Amino acid sequence: MFEPENALNEIHFLNRNDGQVRTWNSLELFIPPTVYPPREDTDLLNEVLKTIPPFGTKNLLEIGSGSGALSINAATLGWNVDACDINPFAVAATQHNAAEAGLEVTVREGGIGPLGDGGLAWQPGTYDVVLWNMPYISPDEIGDQLLGPLEEAALIDTHPEGLLTVFARTMANNLLCKMNGIALLVCREHVGWRRSIDILRQHGLAARIVRTHTFDDEEAIHVLAAWHPFVSNKHHRVREIDSTNAELLRGQYAPGDSLTAQIQTNGRGRHGRTWHDYPQSFKGSWVLDHRGLASIDLNMQFFVAHEIGHALRLNKQNIEQLNIKWPNDLLLRETTDRRWRKFGGILFQSYSKGSEQRMVLGLGINTATDNLSEGQGSLAQLRIEISNSELFAILNAVVASIFEAKHAAIEAGKEQQGVNDDIVLRDCIYRKKLCTLIDIQSTNVTLKDESGHCFSVDDDAQIEWINLHPQ
Repeated sequence: MFEPENALNEIHFLNRNDGQVRTWNSLELFIPPTVYPPREDTDLLNEVLKTIPPFGTKNLLEIGSGSGALSINAATLGWNVDACDINPFAVAATQHNAAEAGLEVTVREGGIGPLGDGGLAWQPGTYDVVLWNMPYISPDEIGDQLLGPLEEAALIDTHPEGLLTVFARTMANNLLCKMNGIALLVCREHVGWRRSIDILRQHGLAARIVRTHTFDDEEAIHVLAAWHPFVSNKHHRVREIDSTNAELLRGQYAPGDSLTAQIQTNGRGRHGRTWHDYPQSFKGSWVLDHRGLASIDLNMQFFVAHEIGHALRLNKQNIEQLNIKWPNDLLLRETTDRRWRKFGGILFQSYSKGSEQRMVLGLGINTATDNLSEGQGSLAQLRIEISNSELFAILNAVVASIFEAKHAAIEAGKEQQGVNDDIVLRDCIYRKKLCTLIDIQSTNVTLKDESGHCFSVDDDAQIEWINLHPQ
């Protein structure tokens, strides 16, 4: 597992002490020197675990079990527990502590480690819940502090791709949860330049922040829930249709069902504008569960656009190339062009007749450069070469992340509709005054002019956005 020259170092660290005995949640745990002890991140993950009663076949896997604290507690809650760790001393500690507690936990050596996956130390696709308190510290934060290889593996993400990327790929390939299962991960908000939730979504997995712990130094860690989106629903594909939104509103479709079309003859945008169709562009819609949505306001449209904009950052350079315009336009610009071009849009529509209600979300995105109108852009201009099926997987994951009612425990901690300042078009002209967007409410935005006067605007058609290519 380690290079030969690491062996003496590891023996040195093991000889520092004989381990410790700690009490956690009324459990007495023996913890060898190089084994990760229960800390705030363990408590955070355990808080979420306690809110999920065993379901399905009651099978649970913990990756990186450490002292066995979470695995043992899961067994007390009624789960059939498998556990693994790449540290053989953690495997021994988990086995010992589970036996001392009189509980059955199957433990194997292996997992997802810094130099590879360590071999599959579990039964692929058999788990209702997967837990992983990931190593989320970056190597540059450790500096010259001397750690043994086993300690480093428990604390630091040294994988060249990032451990979260490896996890996402493993789960997307159905090697972890059942299709209707849930993964709960402890990690930071960002891994390198990307948000953690976007790494999961870019692999076609729904991802939502469930719980957060902020340390005294303002650093925060999150429990992320990840799952395969809309596995019980149907995805429909057609060659040609008037409007994917219109079809889902008038047809017999269930919440979570989706529809994509190669050609859309009568697509619509905000204010009844025509959405100009290109055969290569993506056109898709989803039925939403209206029972969980009191109303759809402009802020919700903006939030969806914001999350899609982040999920489409497939390369680091896209940070400077993608933006959104309130309330529902997706924008891009090439590095040589200072003007933003619209390449996609978001549109919510609803239908109500008597007791029957229906709500849909439509997304249109230009992927190719052929036949674009003036002021339009496409992902291909940013060298984002992506098929419509690959794009659907990402968009489907984003929609499920925001709207799918997966589990009561996950819904209780549903991700807040916050937006980052780094992806919002702000400079504009309103009534011949140069203004800056400073706040977004449910149905309007607050602008500030050069004199410092603030005022609200509820009609985006009255705002002229600076550096936006005319369309």
